[in-house]
Amino acid sequence: MAILETMDGVRHDLTKYGVPVLKIAPIDIVYNSENIKGRPGRNRTERYHGVRKLQLTLLLQAKNVTDTELLTDKLADILDGDEEFYIYQQLMTNSYKFELPGESSFVRALDNVEWTSHMYKRWKVERLNNDAVEWNGLRGKRVIEFETSDLPYGETPFTSLQLLGKEWDLNQIAWGLGFEWDDDSPQFTFASNNFTLKNYGQVTINPRYMPLRIVLRGNFSSGVSISNQSTGDTFAYNGSLTANDTMIIDGVSYLKNGQHITGQTNKKLISLKRGVNQFVISGGTVASISFDFPFYFK
Repeated sequence: MAILETMDGVRHDLTKYGVPVLKIAPIDIVYNSENIKGRPGRNRTERYHGVRKLQLTLLLQAKNVTDTELLTDKLADILDGDEEFYIYQQLMTNSYKFELPGESSFVRALDNVEWTSHMYKRWKVERLNNDAVEWNGLRGKRVIEFETSDLPYGETPFTSLQLLGKEWDLNQIAWGLGFEWDDDSPQFTFASNNFTLKNYGQVTINPRYMPLRIVLRGNFSSGVSISNQSTGDTFAYNGSLTANDTMIIDGVSYLKNGQHITGQTNKKLISLKRGVNQFVISGGTVASISFDFPFYFK
């Protein structure tokens, strides 16, 4: 059950060609250790998430011999490129039925299959191993191994600010991803010096290798500091901001009105832990501050 999306946004629904079965393995854990002379055992120095492997099995049914070639060529066109792409899950909400006595194909059985697209979470992958289509008459099978090409986490195709747009159904997202809204809708833009922001994903947002864009406007005559008291992270800028200025922390870049200001900062970054993050902005008055980032899942 899978939908593939190329990096330029073209989506391919593999259920049009058969039954795609997607297996998503748990994330590998990478361990590093050292041996210390005279010390029994080993000293574990670090552990962190490695890559994630995914396996796609395609069960195919051709209409005739010519169709076997057409299906083989079409799947090669979709799957055999050298670029990475995104893969989404689909859920089988009504499964196929067994063949009746005397039936020689499962075309009729496939007609009963119903799919529900799960378009709120995707994995960025690249092909690792690849088998050719194995045809047995008009039935075919192809197995492809994938590996996450960047982060091993599932990610949302939308960011926090896009989440609040009209194109997304908050209730469906909450159900599909296990989000737990509070009484109020999620909020990622604030007009206060003290506020609480919630990371609804399962993974800490680390701007060193994850997208995080913070935009601040306000009046700060002699500097500003942004402190996430839940993580202990504090960013400081020793210049001034007026009502006409915009300061942006975009990943590891620091900008004021489009100009780099790294030399006037403490070069610290703000991370967002899973769940509640309590912020304090000091040095002046906040007109608005926004946080734009995707959500990640283990």
